[in-house]
Amino acid sequence: MLEAIRKHAQGWLAKVILGLIAVTFALFGLDTYMQGDRTGGAIAKVGEMDISRDALAEAVRTQTDRMREAMGPAFDPAVAETRDFRQQVLDSMTERLALLQEAQKLKLAAPDSHLAMTLAQIPAFQQDGKFSRERYEAVLKQNGRTPSQFETELRQAFMLETMTSPATLASFPSREMLAGLVRLVAQQREIAWVDLPASSVAAEIKVTPADIERYYQANKPAFTEPEQIQAEYVVLDLATVASGIAVTEQQIDEYYRTQAAQFAQPEQRAASHILIAVDKSAAPAVRAKAKAEAESLYQILQKTPARFAELAREKSQDPGSAEQGGSLGSFGRGMMVKPFEDAVFAMKPGEIRGPVESDFGYHIIRLDGIQAGQTVPLAQVRADIVEALRRQMAQKRFADMAETFGNLVYENAGSLQAAADAVKSPILKSGWMSVKVPPPPFDNKALSQALFSADSIKSRQNTEAMEIRPGTLVAARVTDYRAARLKPLAEVAPLIESRLRAEQSVALLVGKGKALMEALDKGNEPALNWSGFSVVGRQPGEILDPVGAKAVFRTRTDKLPAYTGFMRPDGSYRLVRITRVIDAASPDPMLASSIESGVLQAQQRADLQAMAGLAKAAQKVEIKANAVEGR
Repeated sequence: MLEAIRKHAQGWLAKVILGLIAVTFALFGLDTYMQGDRTGGAIAKVGEMDISRDALAEAVRTQTDRMREAMGPAFDPAVAETRDFRQQVLDSMTERLALLQEAQKLKLAAPDSHLAMTLAQIPAFQQDGKFSRERYEAVLKQNGRTPSQFETELRQAFMLETMTSPATLASFPSREMLAGLVRLVAQQREIAWVDLPASSVAAEIKVTPADIERYYQANKPAFTEPEQIQAEYVVLDLATVASGIAVTEQQIDEYYRTQAAQFAQPEQRAASHILIAVDKSAAPAVRAKAKAEAESLYQILQKTPARFAELAREKSQDPGSAEQGGSLGSFGRGMMVKPFEDAVFAMKPGEIRGPVESDFGYHIIRLDGIQAGQTVPLAQVRADIVEALRRQMAQKRFADMAETFGNLVYENAGSLQAAADAVKSPILKSGWMSVKVPPPPFDNKALSQALFSADSIKSRQNTEAMEIRPGTLVAARVTDYRAARLKPLAEVAPLIESRLRAEQSVALLVGKGKALMEALDKGNEPALNWSGFSVVGRQPGEILDPVGAKAVFRTRTDKLPAYTGFMRPDGSYRLVRITRVIDAASPDPMLASSIESGVLQAQQRADLQAMAGLAKAAQKVEIKANAVEGR
């Protein structure tokens, strides 16, 4: 039970910390733009703080990376290149700056102790379970941060969390509203349908050269390709260097011998307990009563120790271990609270001791067994030793190779061949790419900026060898360049014609569907080949795609039959007749819980937006007209 509590506490703390980190990075690096713009390139001003064009570009890049990681293959890079996307990011930045300044007014500062605790508990910054300054700085460098920036962002995250938490904690949906939503979501409708194919209006579609020309002139930005480059590059990677290192048996044996302490397994003890729970802050009388109950159980067990498991199941107030007859399994030192641990490691197998007082109450403890400390056999850790030796040797070899690599890239500015030969890495070639959404490894900010600079494009010379993440160096050079260009009309005319035909087809089909619905509403029954009746729910499926489900369940049903229609992905139009509404006899508890969670989150978002709106209203917010244009 104590181990479970300890793990639970750590898990809870880790979630809080990770939540703070998530908030921090969601701020897009507030520190980079809260200090003001020193280049005169401010695109927005919130109170006393500026937002620079570079800060917006970095925020867009960060949000794009997050979306790419979350969505995987479903991610569409074009979304991140739209003006609307950049505007959303800028709006988020202005809201957070406004909230931050309100927090500063309220003096919601993060204490140093909070910052130290947070940093110490972040797994990414730990080495062998402890905070490592070296690892901390390496991880931050990989993410383009300095310790000063990151610690400032952590403090700001604390301020914003403290500022906004009252709004989120005060949100709650009404039971009446939830019940109504559950009824609506669980509702089903009986429908029949008929599909109007695109071929039924094909003869009516007319697209002329003048239509194509007019569309082209009105939508030139859509047919403009951004500037693009092709590049060649060489990667020097620590992992690749390590994989090529051979480790001898002699080296393995020597490492195992000299690092013996690393492979020692400490003594483990198996124990069971019965807990009489009482809060450490409870009144003395309450604690005395709990202690008396524990003493009574201990006296019983002194006479009949065989009843330990029986009494644990009946009396223990630790549900997790009570079901197991009080068993806590095996554990080593440092895994339990100190009074409990001290007792266990002072006992003999089979001994029962109690009551032992801890912050959780009073324990009667039985020591079930002792597993002596031992050294892990070499065969069991051989693979780990090989990996460690490779890593050690690779670090030195990589440092030497990195220096050679960097020098050759610089000394042979017009070619990567000498550097590639020296580190035995191939020269790789990229496809055409634009600066807005470059593929890996060119999505590294420093490498992208160097490669897409006017000088690199003009000279076709090597960039310097850049560390895009710890243990990975990349040098690159532009091999080909295409300036931004407006595609000629002749090149895009077929695409425009196809698009115009599709638009006309949709308009004609929707018009035809509406005419049929008007006739049906008046009681006229055109000759239509209706499908059989089916009962559908709001969840999209084979009969109704998401658009169809929305159309059917948005239709008023106070008069039946009711009619609606929607375009289908295959270009046809589905006309739907609704003949019956079916309400659920009783709500599904899981559905009700899911809806309650969703409504609560929506209310919290709305409350946060309202708070951000008030914060912005209290600040003078200025946004330049061209703020979201360009890169």
